[in-house]
Amino acid sequence: MNHLHGFLLVGGLSIVGLGGAQAATWVAFSSSAGAQCTPASINNSGMTVGNCTPASTTANNVPWVGDGAAHGAQSPLATLVSGQPCSVWGLAHSGQAVGDCSDANNASFAVVWGSVSPTTTPLKLDSLPATLLIPLLRPKDVDTTGTAINGQGDVVGSSFNASRQGTVVFYPAGTGAPQRVSDWGDGCAAVDVNLPASGNLMIALNCPNSAGNSTAKVAEKTGAAFSVTSLALPTGASYCTVSQTNNASQFIGTCIYPNSATNVAKSAYWSSNTAAPLVLTLSTGSRNTAVGINQAGLALVVQTTIEGRRQYIAWQPSTLPLPIVQFIPLPTGSVWGDAGAIAGGSRVTLNAVTPSQYITGCTWAPSAGSVCVPTIGGGSNSQVAVISENGSYMAGMVLDAAQTVISVTTTLP
Repeated sequence: MNHLHGFLLVGGLSIVGLGGAQAATWVAFSSSAGAQCTPASINNSGMTVGNCTPASTTANNVPWVGDGAAHGAQSPLATLVSGQPCSVWGLAHSGQAVGDCSDANNASFAVVWGSVSPTTTPLKLDSLPATLLIPLLRPKDVDTTGTAINGQGDVVGSSFNASRQGTVVFYPAGTGAPQRVSDWGDGCAAVDVNLPASGNLMIALNCPNSAGNSTAKVAEKTGAAFSVTSLALPTGASYCTVSQTNNASQFIGTCIYPNSATNVAKSAYWSSNTAAPLVLTLSTGSRNTAVGINQAGLALVVQTTIEGRRQYIAWQPSTLPLPIVQFIPLPTGSVWGDAGAIAGGSRVTLNAVTPSQYITGCTWAPSAGSVCVPTIGGGSNSQVAVISENGSYMAGMVLDAAQTVISVTTTLP
């Protein structure tokens, strides 16, 4: 267990945090939905969704939902059509789970389940309908995919025509009828959708452009329509991509600069869809990329060290001349590791390689440093998969003594 005391980049300011660490414990679900199971999402109540490989070489994947806070049973989620495959990837705080299922024609569609009734056939998120005039005689799209869900169950994704040209679409919670967000077949991709306490809902997009790269954009919902704004490009940057937004309508992404020995990539933060970006320039001159942002506006970024390893950093975007940053150290003895997300309480998920060359799941927070969760089941490997937005619950996998992948959850102190 490491505590962070003044780890900062030369020329940077540290994020101060003091306090003691408390242990968390992995607990398996009371029963599994398959032979090998991994979690995909966990919400602020501890409800968890995931996917299992069945105890069969011919059966389909088994998507499931379970009460991770109470470590209950994994309940299989119903298919859209009997015998056709499904998978789940997201879960709203309100309980709706989102994933993808194949229909009777083997076309794939985004779907939504109510987690309180997993045996009910999921709601199919339909493709864009045919048009008569604008565009002229455009046929109905053939399939859909979901890419993000917010806390109340609104889903964004893409609707594809037969030529695989995608259009970003929005599905209000509880409806399978698409609302068009981007231009017809423009190839834009939605990466996140928020749920502001006040103001309009925002969707973060990345769209191809005529230069052969991408333009980071935001679609703002005003009534039944969407207005799309390009995020401002920092001086000198070739292009940017946006990766996440929060409920304060702040945006985090990465900007790419012309080829040079240093600073090819830098993390960027936009305080609104019309704001000038703040760019993270590290005193070492190293390139860095954005991983995510939490609801308090604290960003998680990664740089590559001189040894070629990944170093994760908590960044508080600021107009101060020096960046407010905090190194995130790995547990004692570990030199390799990955951070996946940053949640409430500035909590970051970590997967580190131990001195014995096993993977162990950990968390980091300014008040506690790096704290690892001991494995269970007689195995030596554990891994964090997802953390709730509020930082209260975490789900992952352990490899038990029989080399079976088991989904586990823990309540974080």
